[in-house]
Amino acid sequence: MAPSLETPPRERRDNGRAPTPWKGDDAVPRGLAVASAVVLRVAIVVGGVVLVALAAAKLMLVVLPVIIAVLLTTLLTPPTRWLQRHGWRPAPAAFATTLMGVLVFFGLWALIIPGVLSQSDELVTSIQEGASQAVGVVEPLGVGRADIDRAIDEALAGVQGTAVADEVLTGAVLVTKWAAAVVLVIVLCFFFLKDGSRLWEWVLELFHEDRQPVLREVGARAWTALSSYVQGVFLVASIDAALIGAALLIVGVPLATPLIVLTFIAAFFPVIGAFVAGAAAVLVALVANGAPAALIILVVIIAVQQLEGNVFYPVVVGRKLNLHPVGILLALTAGGVLAGVVGAFLAVPIAAVTAAVLDFNRERREARATELVLKPEA
Repeated sequence: MAPSLETPPRERRDNGRAPTPWKGDDAVPRGLAVASAVVLRVAIVVGGVVLVALAAAKLMLVVLPVIIAVLLTTLLTPPTRWLQRHGWRPAPAAFATTLMGVLVFFGLWALIIPGVLSQSDELVTSIQEGASQAVGVVEPLGVGRADIDRAIDEALAGVQGTAVADEVLTGAVLVTKWAAAVVLVIVLCFFFLKDGSRLWEWVLELFHEDRQPVLREVGARAWTALSSYVQGVFLVASIDAALIGAALLIVGVPLATPLIVLTFIAAFFPVIGAFVAGAAAVLVALVANGAPAALIILVVIIAVQQLEGNVFYPVVVGRKLNLHPVGILLALTAGGVLAGVVGAFLAVPIAAVTAAVLDFNRERREARATELVLKPEA
């Protein structure tokens, strides 16, 4: 019987392995179908995140105390564990640490904040005058003094308008709400320090047993990332405020106290905060002490920022976060758009936790791929 001259069936090519057919609509290319499916899923995830963020913004007086309590717990956990290792029971250790945190917070409030508030108007005026004096730098670019003054006036009008609106809307009711929120933060800190592990185990019990080991590891990774970020940024902020504050005091720049506080707070807003605090310090030095003093403060700020980026952050915070500056800027922008200053403050910690979870998922995928490769050899 003569051999068949027909083309071998497609199923018998490639050493007998039949190709996987595309079961979608033949009129739609496979690449377009995959791209549309990916876009749809990304849109659903982004929409869900936005809805959660908007809901959290509406419930800020409830959500914010919980988040602040979690962040403070990361700072207070090391001393609590130290007390427990030295024979203290969980409840007394948590109470002592929480009381210490309350005393430190209100002590700093009593020592620093009144002076800052009393000098805030002078600080704003000095920054405005410094910006007006520095306008000569951008005049060759076609930006006139009138444009700078108009932009500054609009910004100050917005800030003052917000302050007036807040003052009108607050009153005794809002003061009572925020006082209750502070009490809630203190109580939550105590219970998180005392029963944090038990609360986490209770949450894990809500899921199936097969999923609990993975969720436990995810929670541990997220907590490590959050603790590393908060503790590291707190220490870096203290170092920045101490070094820049020392320079301000040595040069004799007035309003040093509010500028030190601004430098400390700005450290919790990476990239943007350092620029804003540094610009404010330089402008105040320019108005009060002249160009040489402003140049000295500028050099000190640049040196401190270089130390922070190349020494403090890598050593104190470590490489655990793996957050690129572009990711930080996008997180800050998204947080600011969704929830204002509070959203910008919380954006980087949330991004750090998200990066830790994604890194864990990547490690799991790589481990699975390695198992599949080595399994036939076993």
